Amino acid sequence: MSSKNTKPVLLFDVNETLLDMTPLKIAINTLLEEPMAFKIWFGMVLHHSLVDNCINQYHDFSMIAVAMLKMTATSLNKTITEEETKKTLSEIRKLKAYPDVLKGLQLLKENGFRLATLTNSPENALKEQLINSNLTDIFELALSIDTLKKYKPNAETYIWAATKLDQQPQDIIMIAAHGWDLAGAMNAGLLTAFVAREGQSLYSLSDGPTYEAKDIYQMALILIERYQ
Repeated sequence: MSSKNTKPVLLFDVNETLLDMTPLKIAINTLLEEPMAFKIWFGMVLHHSLVDNCINQYHDFSMIAVAMLKMTATSLNKTITEEETKKTLSEIRKLKAYPDVLKGLQLLKENGFRLATLTNSPENALKEQLINSNLTDIFELALSIDTLKKYKPNAETYIWAATKLDQQPQDIIMIAAHGWDLAGAMNAGLLTAFVAREGQSLYSLSDGPTYEAKDIYQMALILIERYQ
């Protein structure tokens, strides 16, 4: 582990960790007339991104999102049009940051931490998301697996990010609201920090995170205290 006086690089997941996905959840649940539709859809998106990893092919996250919304509709015996699909999923590019995010990230920067993202979203979508959430100037690097074409939680993605940041994996903290993401980061040798967003939980069959907080601002206070 890094010494107390050496600050690790902080690597952030984006969707649900920094950005509030509530508008997308409402749009999908409304379209499919099912309160669990978003959870079904998002689970299928993650599942089939890993299918791409396993069979050595790649479709960007946006393509998988479209295909899975159609599959989710089929599983719920609903019929949706191309226009409805496009309109509904366009919400993901317009997401706003949680209220705690900007304050927490700015505090971390002021205290000398390097900040970067690592997301499964494609580069063009990530760029739009950061602009729309006023986070563009916060991050040193906005990394998307779209460059590598391997989805998290594949170990290659985290090691690639470490290389881009010119760091050893053990000198990076992966910060995310998803247990599967943190399990992947741990497997690649990174430290981890769990943001306990509403409805999110850790993967109970994996080791626990290095740090845990209710939001980004509280996480900032914990990390500043730890590495001051």
